[in-house]
Amino acid sequence: MSDTPGFPQAPEYIQTLNPYVPGKPIEETQRELGLKRVVKLASNENPMGPSPRAIAAARSALKHQHRYPDAGAYRLRKALARHHGTREQPVAASEFLLGNGSNEVIDLLIRTYARPGEAIATSQAAFVAYRICAQAHGVETLETPLTADLRFDLEALAEAVIRDARVRLVFIANPNNPTGTHNTRAELRAFLSKVSQIHGRPVMVVLDYAYWEYVSSKEIPDPMELYREFPNVLVLHTFSKVYGLAGFRVGYAIGAPELLSFCERIRMPFNLSAPALAAAEAALADRAFVRKAVQVNRQGLKFWQRTLDRLKIPHWPSQGNFVLADVKRGLGLTGPEVFHLCLREGAIFRPVANYGLPDALRISVGTDAENRFGARVLEKVAKKVIGGGSK
Repeated sequence: MSDTPGFPQAPEYIQTLNPYVPGKPIEETQRELGLKRVVKLASNENPMGPSPRAIAAARSALKHQHRYPDAGAYRLRKALARHHGTREQPVAASEFLLGNGSNEVIDLLIRTYARPGEAIATSQAAFVAYRICAQAHGVETLETPLTADLRFDLEALAEAVIRDARVRLVFIANPNNPTGTHNTRAELRAFLSKVSQIHGRPVMVVLDYAYWEYVSSKEIPDPMELYREFPNVLVLHTFSKVYGLAGFRVGYAIGAPELLSFCERIRMPFNLSAPALAAAEAALADRAFVRKAVQVNRQGLKFWQRTLDRLKIPHWPSQGNFVLADVKRGLGLTGPEVFHLCLREGAIFRPVANYGLPDALRISVGTDAENRFGARVLEKVAKKVIGGGSK
C-alpha cells in the first residue's frame, strides 16, 4: 500500500500478508474455459455431501431465522461432550470452543495467547492458516523443516521452541495437510514431554486433527489420550471434512476451560448460524454416514494410489482424504504446470507451491465417477508430456 495522504495505513504485517487462496471453483472454471464438465478434486471435501439428517436439521432450523442463534451452542456442546467423553473419562461442555470453521478457532487462540512480536511454531508445509492468522496479529511464525519423508520433525520443532522464548503456541497437524503424513504416538509424547514446561511456563500445543476420522494407522494416537495426559494440549476438530459440512463452517477446539474461557471473552457473539448448529449436531449423531464416508474414502485412496503407480508418478502415503503426488519426478513438470494442463481438460487439482512444495500436486478423493474422470485427465496430460503415460 502506498502512503496516500488522508488515508490511514495498515500495519506492515498486514500489508505484506498473503491471503489464503482457496481451490478454484467449478463454475468459474466452466465460465473461463467454456467447459461443460468440470470435476473439482482440490479442496479435500467429502464427495458424498452432508448427511441427509444434517440437511433435514438445517432445513428445519430455517423456520426460525428471525431469531438469533443460541450464542452458547448448548445442544451442540452437549452432543460433543457425549461424543468425545466416556463413562470413565467424561468431557464437560465447557471444554469446547466453537468457531466459524477451525480457522476462526485458530485465530481466537493466537489472538488470545500471543502478542505482537511474540511467535507461534509449526513445521514447513503445515496448514497455511496457522501462519496467516499469526501474521494478521503481528505474531511471527517459526517453521522447522520437514523430514525427508515429509513428516513433522518433532525433535527439531522441540529444539526451536526451547531455544526461542517468544513462542506461545505450537501447531501440529496430525495427519498433516497437504502432505497426508503423520507422527506417531511415541514421537508426540516425547515432544510434549520436552515442551510441557519451558522458560518457566507451559507452551500451548494445539493438535490439529481435522482428518482424524479418516485415519487408519494404529501409530496415530487418539488425541484425547494426549489431551488428558498433558494439560497444555488443545485438540482441533472440524465438521468440514468427513461430516461434509464445509459450507456451514463449524469447527471446534477441546481444551481446559481455564484456557478457553479467555478465548470466549473475545469470540464474537452468534459466530455460528442456527442452521449450522443444527446441522452439526445431527451430523455428529449419524454414525452410519461417517462409516460410509470413511469406506468411500479408503476405496478412493486406493484408486488414486494405483493410478499414480500406473503412471509412474511418485506419491506419499496418506492418512487423509487426499494424496500428494510428486509430478516433477513423474512428469518433469511443476505442480502449477500440471494443474493448468489438467484444468484445461476439466479437472481441478491443487498445486501446493504456496506450501513450499512446488513440485507436488494434491489430489482430493472424489466419488468413483469423479476419480475416474480425474484419472483420465491426468493420464491424457501424462501422454502429452512424456508419451504413452509412462517413463
